[in-house]
Amino acid sequence: MKDIEVTSKKLRPFFPYYGSKWGMARHMPPPRHERVVECFAGAAGYSTYWGSRNVTLVDTDPIIAGLWDYLIHADAERILELPNLPNAGDSVEGYQLLDAEKWLIGFWLNRGSATPKKTRTAYSARSDKGQLNWGEKAKARIVGQLDAIRDWKVVNKSFDSVDISASTWVIDPPYEDKGRYYRHSFSDYEGLAKFARRLPGQVMVSENEGATWMDFSPLGGFKATRGRTKEVIWIGGN
Repeated sequence: MKDIEVTSKKLRPFFPYYGSKWGMARHMPPPRHERVVECFAGAAGYSTYWGSRNVTLVDTDPIIAGLWDYLIHADAERILELPNLPNAGDSVEGYQLLDAEKWLIGFWLNRGSATPKKTRTAYSARSDKGQLNWGEKAKARIVGQLDAIRDWKVVNKSFDSVDISASTWVIDPPYEDKGRYYRHSFSDYEGLAKFARRLPGQVMVSENEGATWMDFSPLGGFKATRGRTKEVIWIGGN
């Protein structure tokens, strides 16, 4: 089956998140189906990188699901009005904000974390041309991309709770050796492997080097929050 023509503009991450696949999505096969389903969605790095329009995000973490629901329906002017918290010690608790707005800012305040923070640290307040921090530029990026995700859907349930149909499936569970950094733990790798093998469509399952619960192949070495990581992938379906 030929890849679908990717005509959508590739997007940048809406928020930083631990284990995001945005940086390695270019090394993964492009979507072959109009519908993309990201299980254990996190920051939806694959769908964001490829600029997919018909996307279903599945995640058991209510913060992740709630944040994506907020972004999908967000008002651009409201995003631009969110406080910048420019100084070390500034906290989201000092403002009248929705929980999802606190989560959005919080992930930007502590890049690469699986948990949103509340307070600006001296590290996150520094000026670094090579890294986008929370502020006017970050808000402008988000606002400039909102229209691209208006048709996205989010499901705050287990990976096996979504409608099964021929799609591009991206499955990125907490890794066996590094899953402890996530808010929600996961251990049913055997069940996930069975689920992945029976899915219709194009299926990609990501893991870290050394995982054996599927027949993984090397994907490459990539920069990660904690140094370098060697990623592996299982590809199935059509």
